Amino acid sequence: MRKFVPLALALLLMSAMVSPAWARVVVIEATVPLADESEETLRSAVKKAIENAVRGAAALGLRSLQVNGARVFSNALVLRLIATDDDPADTDPDDPEAEEMI
Repeated sequence: MRKFVPLALALLLMSAMVSPAWARVVVIEATVPLADESEETLRSAVKKAIENAVRGAAALGLRSLQVNGARVFSNALVLRLIATDDDPADTDPDDPEAEEMI
């Protein structure tokens, strides 16, 4: 039993020195009403939806956004973004699954 005490103590000290890397990830959906389905109206709606999402992410203290999808309904545009508090520089540029962060 006494043999395991130093090992347990060493493992306890090692785990105390390593801090966990917690990242917050939030899905933000921004909805903007559409007057019509013209290209100019859609561009304006996308811009407004991104501005709304950026304000929401900033209020939560999140630093990077990634567009996850957009849907156009008959009277609204719904834009889905993923926000995180990780730095965009933390992503591996050689990773083929990594997408460019906004």
